[in-house]
Amino acid sequence: MTTKVKTTKGGAVVHLQVERVLQKIGADISLARRARRMAVDDFAGRIGVSRTTLHRLESGDPGISLNTFVMALHALGRLDALAQIADPIHDAVTLSQMMQEVPKRIAKRKVAKADSSGSTQEPKTKFVGF
Repeated sequence: MTTKVKTTKGGAVVHLQVERVLQKIGADISLARRARRMAVDDFAGRIGVSRTTLHRLESGDPGISLNTFVMALHALGRLDALAQIADPIHDAVTLSQMMQEVPKRIAKRKVAKADSSGSTQEPKTKFVGF
């Protein structure tokens, strides 16, 4: 299976699927900004970038810094959505792996027995915790 890729002006490789997602996110940010009646100059100032950089962000340019993207979400009041994006609670693979590591049975803990000298011995059971 061949993965389609594109090279940016800076020489970075961008998969076409990634490019489409970046364009959608940019369009969504643009729509959210306009729905909140924020002018381009005001929004650019709030996120600390120029009008040109904001235009690149809203166009889905893959060269935009992660900080610019995060600042835009913060200015839109959507930072919480990003904070949850890689949370293990929302990741089926991580949850599946964690479930596989849960033991099928739990053995009853053995009680330490006193030997003839009166000292106790630690039980020889292994405890694996999370």
